[in-house]
Amino acid sequence: MPDRGHESESARRRRLEWIRAQTGGSLRALDTFDLDPARLVGNIENLVGSVTIPVGLAGPLRFHGEHATGWITAPFATTEGALVASATRGAHAVSRAGGVSTRVLGQRMVRSPRFDLDDVVSAHRFAAWAQARQDELGAQVAEVSRHARLVGLRPMQIGRSVDLVFEYETGDASGQNMTTACTWRACLWIEKQLADDPEIALRSFCVEGNTAGDKKLSQRSLINGRGTRVTAECRIDGATLAQVLKVDQAALCRAYSINVIGTALGGGIAPNINVANAIAALFAATGQDIACVHESGAGILNIEPDGDGVYASLLLPALAIGTVGGGTGLPQQADYLEMLGCVGTGTAGRLAEIIAGFALALDLSTLSAVIGGQFATAHERLGRNRPVRWFTALDLTPEFFERTLTGDGPVQTVKVIGDNTASSVISELTHRVSTQKLVGVLPVDVHFADDAAPLELVVKAKPLDGEVVLAAHRLVSLAGGRLAEAWSRGSDASGFLGTHMRELELYRDPGPLAAIMPRCHGIHQAPDREAYLLLLERLGDDVLLKDSADRPQDWRPAHIRAALDGIAPVHGHWLNRTGELVAKPWFGPATETGRMVEMAELWRGLYEHHHREYPHLVAGEWLAETIEWIETVAEWWPELEAMPRTLVHNDFNSRNIGLRPVAERFELVAYDWELASVHVPQRDLAELLAYVLTPAATAEEVDGHLEHHRLAVQRAAGVALDPVRWRRGYRLALADFTVRRLSLYLMVHTAHRLSFLERVVATVARLGEIERGRG
Repeated sequence: MPDRGHESESARRRRLEWIRAQTGGSLRALDTFDLDPARLVGNIENLVGSVTIPVGLAGPLRFHGEHATGWITAPFATTEGALVASATRGAHAVSRAGGVSTRVLGQRMVRSPRFDLDDVVSAHRFAAWAQARQDELGAQVAEVSRHARLVGLRPMQIGRSVDLVFEYETGDASGQNMTTACTWRACLWIEKQLADDPEIALRSFCVEGNTAGDKKLSQRSLINGRGTRVTAECRIDGATLAQVLKVDQAALCRAYSINVIGTALGGGIAPNINVANAIAALFAATGQDIACVHESGAGILNIEPDGDGVYASLLLPALAIGTVGGGTGLPQQADYLEMLGCVGTGTAGRLAEIIAGFALALDLSTLSAVIGGQFATAHERLGRNRPVRWFTALDLTPEFFERTLTGDGPVQTVKVIGDNTASSVISELTHRVSTQKLVGVLPVDVHFADDAAPLELVVKAKPLDGEVVLAAHRLVSLAGGRLAEAWSRGSDASGFLGTHMRELELYRDPGPLAAIMPRCHGIHQAPDREAYLLLLERLGDDVLLKDSADRPQDWRPAHIRAALDGIAPVHGHWLNRTGELVAKPWFGPATETGRMVEMAELWRGLYEHHHREYPHLVAGEWLAETIEWIETVAEWWPELEAMPRTLVHNDFNSRNIGLRPVAERFELVAYDWELASVHVPQRDLAELLAYVLTPAATAEEVDGHLEHHRLAVQRAAGVALDPVRWRRGYRLALADFTVRRLSLYLMVHTAHRLSFLERVVATVARLGEIERGRG
């Protein structure tokens, strides 16, 4: 081992090169190191690198403590998905119901040296002798540390041995190293005092006899405490249980009873749900001794009925923490302590109360999720019966592009431009399900062997349809387990089945879509690697109104008409020919009345949830009409099914289209075809108007666009389209968009803010108002 005992950057580098040679690994990530080795002396030996753990913000949580008061947001260092979200949900519920009350009950750090004597009589004499000299031993302790104070001394005799339990108060320090040094000094003093005592024959001692419970879960620590003993309590009313935690009093109390019985049957000594999760996350963020999570996680949770809600409390009897010493002085850890207001004298109690409050909030959220059905869906992963070597950005080599591009010549270099951009809602959601493989849109420049300008592309990597369904399932589960079950029963009605194949196949045989799609330079499909990729032209500044969902004011009537003129040939070409599409295995089934009826429970439950989450937005006549559409779906969906249907983009909005100026007109560019489906052509019109109009839209505007689209499709299809029936189809398509798509977008908005969505909802409500005005 090079430079043992030396902690400098040059020594770290030499050790890194040494371990590379030993293992043959590249260890490239270890080249980057942003800490000062000189400041790590005492924290680490044989320094070679560091580990970065992502930190998320949980909360805020409202505290009524002795040391922690007001609104506090906590840093959770973790790699476990859903942990921060669950803690935040629990914090929201507790805060909404009034907040959490916390109190520090005591602070003790324990050391228990073992003293071996000649016989039982000597051991008995020694125990009495030592206990009578607590004050003198306390003076010895004070010689070592001005922070440690000996407050208790208790002998435990086992035959001819005595474990002498030293109990200390250690101020703001965790005190484990401090008390070891203090106890060693006390032991040496004892040895010296007894050297010539014929009545007490001391043979030897060991500074720790392992009865202190150091970094171990023990009954002694549970009863007597070790570290900080802290408690937290809250009351949560029935409305908050239902609306935030998605459970009722009876269900939560039943879940708690299951937890207590299960703890006993499993041999556990402290009934809680996942206290260690909150403790580990806060320990890692604030520089605590991570090994102490084991003993610190011995939380005792209690839940009782209280009115129509519950009373809940949590006791952490052995929280081994400090705000000085150890890793608390490291730069990032110090920043997180500062964020919590836990820097300076007298702040350890505040940190203890913060940990207890967030641990209680997390336990309530997790227990609610377990009984409500969200727990499994929040942690659900695709079941795979074989390992998959996923396609990643590292596979985008010159050789890959030479194989995949259609006749562009030898590739010299490939340069990634910027980061992977999850431009669609689907990509954003599924990227969280499959974080290792390439998903989303990655801009690249491909340079050829000659000196020609590079080919500017985007690599569009599709998630599996199962990943899309799973991502939606996890979102729906936030609204309650009952709705997650409804989603599981009818996810085929979502339109997500086949999404990983659909756009690839449409590019292989685009027909009239070729005129409006971005140019495709190559398709790569490798099912064994779950790779479904398109190499598409990168749209430049010559394409107007790209990604303009936040700018409806930029869409002029001429732009809207150009978009409708662009999509009309597609609608006309496939009008009344949809049997050819549905017959293709990659296209996905058309939604039928029976499935819509079965899904009514889900749509209704989602809108009830949205009304609670966004009462300023999802309310009034529009909400009442939406619920009516859901409850009468068996009556109007057959009418919609009987109308002339076609291939629709099904995501036809200002996030997925742009306009290219050509001469005196605009040509449509439409991308993101993974949701393409069979529907009435007015479905694309309804979604477009929801995005490009505003809540101030007039009936005359809507009439004009509706008639323009009808005439354009009529010309393209070469058939007459009745204006009255066309209007009715638009109204039903708007209802379908509201019931199915908008409900899911609002669910996305709950977990991942969509900046444009509240305006779109308000516009849809206005469009519905215009239709109600028609009678």
